Amino acid sequence: MTQRGNVAALGEELAQAIELIMRPDTAQQARMEAYMACERFKEESPLCAQVGLYLASGQQFGQNVKHFGLQLMEYTIKFKWNSISHEEKLFIKENAMKLLHFGVGPAEDASLAHLKDALSRIIVEMIKREWPQQWTTLLAELSDACNKGEPQTELVLLIFLRLVEDVALLQTIESNQRRKDMYQALTNNMNDIFEFFQRLIELHVTSFREATAHGNFQKANAHGRVVEVVLLTLTGFVEWVSMNHITSNNCKLLQILCILLNDKAFQCNAAECLSQITNRKGQVKERKPLLMLFGEEPMRYIFTASQILPDIATPGALEQNHNFLKKLLNMLSGLAQQIVILWGKEDEDGSIQRPPHFEIFLECLLLLARHPSLTVAHGATLIWNVLLKHDGISKDPIMTPYIPKFIDVIAPRIIKTLYPNMRTLPTAVSTAAYICLEYDSEEEFAVFYYRCRTDFLELFRQSTLIQPIVTFSYCEQWLNARLAKAHTERDNINCSVQDPVYLEWEALVCVIDGVLSRILLVSDRPAVQSGLRLLEECLKVETSNPLILSILLSCISALFVFLSMSSCQITPNNCVAMSGVSLLPRVLERIFQALVFRDPTEPNIMTTRAQAAKNLRRHAASLMVKLGHKYPLLLLPVFDQIDTHVKALLDDPRHALNKIERTTLQEALLLISNHFCDYERQTAFVANIMKDTLPHWPTFAEVFKSAFTFIQFVGLDKPAVTPIQSDTLSANRGHMLDALNVVLAVIKRCTWPDDPDRASRGGFVVGFTELGNPICRNPATPHVIPLLPHILALMRVLNELYRPQAMALLSEDFRHVYTMLEHEKKALLGVCTPPADPLDPTVKKVTTTVDRLQQFMSLLYDSCYHMMGSAGPSLGRDLYQLQGIADALINSVFASLEEVPDYRLRPIVRVFFKPFVYSCPPTFYDSVLVPIFAHLTPFMCYHLVQRWTYISSLYESGQLNEESNGTQEVLEDMLNRSLTREYLDVLKIALVGAGPDNVHAPANVTDVAMEPEEHSMDGTTHSRAAQSALLSDIISDLGAKLLRNGATSNYILMTLMAALSWQDSTCSMKAVNVVAPVMRFLATTEAQLMDQNKATTAFHAVLQGLQVHGMHEANQAGLITLGVQFYELLRPKFPVLSDVLRTIPNVNAADIQKFDEKVNVAPLKGNKVDKAKKDLFKKMTARLVGRSVNQMFCRQIEILNLPPMQARAPKPNSDIVDITQNAGLTKLFRAEK
Repeated sequence: MTQRGNVAALGEELAQAIELIMRPDTAQQARMEAYMACERFKEESPLCAQVGLYLASGQQFGQNVKHFGLQLMEYTIKFKWNSISHEEKLFIKENAMKLLHFGVGPAEDASLAHLKDALSRIIVEMIKREWPQQWTTLLAELSDACNKGEPQTELVLLIFLRLVEDVALLQTIESNQRRKDMYQALTNNMNDIFEFFQRLIELHVTSFREATAHGNFQKANAHGRVVEVVLLTLTGFVEWVSMNHITSNNCKLLQILCILLNDKAFQCNAAECLSQITNRKGQVKERKPLLMLFGEEPMRYIFTASQILPDIATPGALEQNHNFLKKLLNMLSGLAQQIVILWGKEDEDGSIQRPPHFEIFLECLLLLARHPSLTVAHGATLIWNVLLKHDGISKDPIMTPYIPKFIDVIAPRIIKTLYPNMRTLPTAVSTAAYICLEYDSEEEFAVFYYRCRTDFLELFRQSTLIQPIVTFSYCEQWLNARLAKAHTERDNINCSVQDPVYLEWEALVCVIDGVLSRILLVSDRPAVQSGLRLLEECLKVETSNPLILSILLSCISALFVFLSMSSCQITPNNCVAMSGVSLLPRVLERIFQALVFRDPTEPNIMTTRAQAAKNLRRHAASLMVKLGHKYPLLLLPVFDQIDTHVKALLDDPRHALNKIERTTLQEALLLISNHFCDYERQTAFVANIMKDTLPHWPTFAEVFKSAFTFIQFVGLDKPAVTPIQSDTLSANRGHMLDALNVVLAVIKRCTWPDDPDRASRGGFVVGFTELGNPICRNPATPHVIPLLPHILALMRVLNELYRPQAMALLSEDFRHVYTMLEHEKKALLGVCTPPADPLDPTVKKVTTTVDRLQQFMSLLYDSCYHMMGSAGPSLGRDLYQLQGIADALINSVFASLEEVPDYRLRPIVRVFFKPFVYSCPPTFYDSVLVPIFAHLTPFMCYHLVQRWTYISSLYESGQLNEESNGTQEVLEDMLNRSLTREYLDVLKIALVGAGPDNVHAPANVTDVAMEPEEHSMDGTTHSRAAQSALLSDIISDLGAKLLRNGATSNYILMTLMAALSWQDSTCSMKAVNVVAPVMRFLATTEAQLMDQNKATTAFHAVLQGLQVHGMHEANQAGLITLGVQFYELLRPKFPVLSDVLRTIPNVNAADIQKFDEKVNVAPLKGNKVDKAKKDLFKKMTARLVGRSVNQMFCRQIEILNLPPMQARAPKPNSDIVDITQNAGLTKLFRAEK
């Protein structure tokens, strides 16, 4: 049989196999056999390209078979091009071009898109191997193809698009030299290419409109498809080409694109292309031409495009218009960024100021902010916020009149938009229709809306810094209108956060709070009298609705700033100031009324209204803390009255404040008492606060002796009691939490005066440091220190609860009482949940005894860790100088750590130990921190190594992968990563120190829902240290002690070295930034702290880190720098390091010799690393660098380099541009019919 017969026979067999694979009813085994047969043919057959051509060009075959034929041709080019003969290459090239000239099918046929893409890729793969050096006629052949008609023009454009993606955008070409060749060739031809694109747009847009006018919609669709693809291709070019090409011919291309914004057929693609242009980066001279878009004509086109309404009768029109507006906003955002960068910059024409027709731009943003779609309005607001943050733009006379207009538009949108009860089809231009169009669930919409509303409120905050009178006046008018309505709504008993009345109040309070939070930052402030009048009006509102009362408290809280402002103006004749003084007692009275609010109509404590009343009381208590924190000096003169009133409330059985409300009120009093500036008075007040809970501590001392007595005391060894109210042991748990929370409140809130003179006069100063700084004592110290043994005993017991003997004591109902809470799991897994309204009485509460016990154990752990974490910064030397404090902590907080799960180990490390280390005075390093580190570092080293080994085994066995979600293994993986990062943060603080911002002070767990949590045990990790930190950090005094200590040095070093290659790139970067100064210290210190074994181990660890994380650019840069530093430091003393380099696979011995010679040269000044050394080290370790998962199992593609391109000469007809011109590229636009 002839070869042609062989090709036909093989083609028929493969066609049958493809049809079998794609048939839905094929058995799995048969499908697999057919698939493997196709793969074997692809790999082994020498007729791969010929059969591919037969299948691709055969009219008798379906699309699936044709597509497989094109894949065979592409496979031959990608993987066999270097081994096939020249004749076969010509065969593939000529037939591929014939397919191009013949065309795949009509341009308007979207069902053929995969075939068109496959054919364009075949030609692009040949281009990548032959052009421009060995395929000089390429552009002429593409020119001929374009003359055939729209289908061929579409294919040519797809070829350009795929080529520019591989060469410039994605840079997927394996051979860097070939990529540079093609990049240069494209650059050389760019004038012609852009003229080509521009002329194509003009030609086919005109033809599209003519065909549409004549009713020839098939022809119009063909021309429209060409315009669509040319815009798509152009988008791939405008991102990186020289701005000269974009702005040539007096910015004609930009003008064309602006015109197309008003054509519904092409507006989305035109907006995308313009977006890429306006979001370009560069120098001033490259950005300035974009100001041409502020010309009257382009701006008018942009403005009118933004106002085009969708044709509701047309299916999909609403979604298409919405997508266009989002792309248009991206373009406008880029344009705004260009203005912000250029405004005020100097160039050869002078200072760049407001562009022409800037008001049209602002008007466009204003109208987009009015759009029913929240997404569109949000986008416009983000742009506006960017402009407001620019000092010059925000004060421009054209800009300032638009600020009140924008406020009028955005303020109503701050009223919460609820997710539609019924999903409506997007057939009407309404907010609900757009919500249903974009968001599939209420949770998804809630996440977006929370972010959207935050940015709406930011608009008010920024506007206040520029026009405070305007924003306050708006708030004043809105609040007056709302108060007028409130007097007629006294009988409103709808206790729902979805009630329109509540929604308006809540939005109004958010706006007022945002505006008044900035009012003290500006000089042009509103009249104090106006604020006091609003405050007085709020006090007059009477309602029995606890939700509305709570909102009124928030309003009073925001307006409280005017009381502070009036107090600064007190003089005998100042009526405004005196009215402020008279208002303060009324404000406090209103708060205390809310504190004791009881709803007589709802005796059942389980109802929604009763829960709202409870939230109101907690809100009032939290408000006192907020006022005590922000305005302590204002409340100081009435401290005795507040204290007396609080005592009266606590003693009055009719009010029955619960323990949380009592402790919160006491926190407020503590904050005010900090300004007594009298140690004796303050410490007496602390004693008075703690006296109620002190009687419980002797009982607790017995309970905290063992895990057994603790479990018995709280009832974990007994079956769950139902109903909850019948649980007699709940009182024990309540007393324990209450006593701890009082101590925590005292530790966290008590402090000495900031002013050294006041501290000295008040009796707080007890001595001075070596540097002459005063040493102050905390008024809480004499009351907290005696309780410290009991607290530490409790922390020891909490760790012992995880021992098998203690776990066996738990009743069956409470077997899982120590597990993580659901919200903790979600935070760890990164599940984004929008914050619920803290006043919402319908939020699910803990209902069962098991849930209550789990909540109790979690609060108990949190209280202890936060308390001890706050003790270091708060009590200071009084804590660290205690006799035996190190041993006491080792035997309590750090006892039984091998039994403690990671989710409990994390807060020990982060919430307690981190601030404890940071706050320790240098005098106590040897007596306190070094012994604790000697106990902790061996455990953490072995524990982390063990955990990472286990996690790695899960990855290797496939139990952990990208698809795993919500399983126990994923939780363990995330816990391990978080624990490792946090422990590395502690090591960084200990070894090289850290600024105060890098140490999270513990949070007060008694803060109720109305006060945002200040700190979180699951907060974000620290930002990665800058590369400069790698070179500049030096070892601290504590670090030197730890690295010189035999009990800590090796374990710290082992942990840091292992962390370089643990499967977490963030951990690796953290370790890199600490290891560098550690190794410099060990290598340069006078003591012999570095030996050959440590040197080789450290260098091996760097190479292993490169193997694991080298595919990440940031990690690779850090590890390369670290490796060169290690080699420079250690190679002179330990020549064996060069042997370590020789173990790298296929490393060049000459490179190692050259590297050694460079290292012997005197290093650069300071710790800087020579770039040449880094480049050479990078070259030597290149084969070590691991590959990312998406590249791990890819077959390598090898593209051979071609002879160097000739330099461009001035002679005509001698370079690639002239070749192109001779090829007639610009004649492509004269399409032949």
